[in-house]
Amino acid sequence: MFDLFETFITVYETKSFTHAAQHLFISQPTVTVRIKKLEHELKTTLFLRDQNHQVIPTEAATLFYPQAVSQLKDWQQFQANMHQRSADKIPFRIAVSHSAATSIMPIIFKALNPFLDTLDLTIEMQNSEEVFQLVCNHAISFGIIEKPIRGDQTQSFALFSDELVLAGPQDTGNFFIREEGSGVSHYTKQYLKSTSLKIDHLISMNSNDMIVAHLQAGLGASLISRRFITPSMPFQELDHQYHRIFYGLAYLDERDPIVLKIINAIRTLGTLYK
Repeated sequence: MFDLFETFITVYETKSFTHAAQHLFISQPTVTVRIKKLEHELKTTLFLRDQNHQVIPTEAATLFYPQAVSQLKDWQQFQANMHQRSADKIPFRIAVSHSAATSIMPIIFKALNPFLDTLDLTIEMQNSEEVFQLVCNHAISFGIIEKPIRGDQTQSFALFSDELVLAGPQDTGNFFIREEGSGVSHYTKQYLKSTSLKIDHLISMNSNDMIVAHLQAGLGASLISRRFITPSMPFQELDHQYHRIFYGLAYLDERDPIVLKIINAIRTLGTLYK
């Protein structure tokens, strides 16, 4: 609605649909559509054109103009207040591995709920190596990875157990693998060295969802988390060496008390969902 107000005010002040469009960085047809929509809402005509195609505000437009200006200023002030409130929040950036993004992160979010009013929270998906580097550089507050990576600048702890299985039809000759640096890639390399499965084509994909979609379509096989197995998807259990742990990762010398409190809450939550 406030886009309509802004467009109306600009047309009223410039007496031109063309100039209003230029001022607002939108097309002239968009200006026309917005004015017509506002006229429909107000059930009145706001602008007329004379014989020279000049835009003339109607009496209704003249009455509405100061109200529209006031309403728009109130809205802009409200936006500014909200932005200031957001700026006062504590930045908390989380990066999670692909498998963790859809299977683990919704559980982790439960630990974040009590802190949401104080956080400027962002969550993104990266492979395990990228998450590790972000934590090392203190570019994120917390990470979740799928393999045990340790560094001088990080602290890690076990969060959840997981099991990799061989999923999808094994007779197509196609085998889907995750890209270098992902947690599953580490285990897939190990599997490919020992398997007798006939593989004609190795296809790398940088998304678990994409691999799962191809498995569901019966286009090949892959190692994936058992968490992603659907009722119609064939799979085969593997031995114990393909049981793994999702790890929480944080900056070793973290000093922010709120960040440390959240990390501890996540650590505690992990013990409840093995």
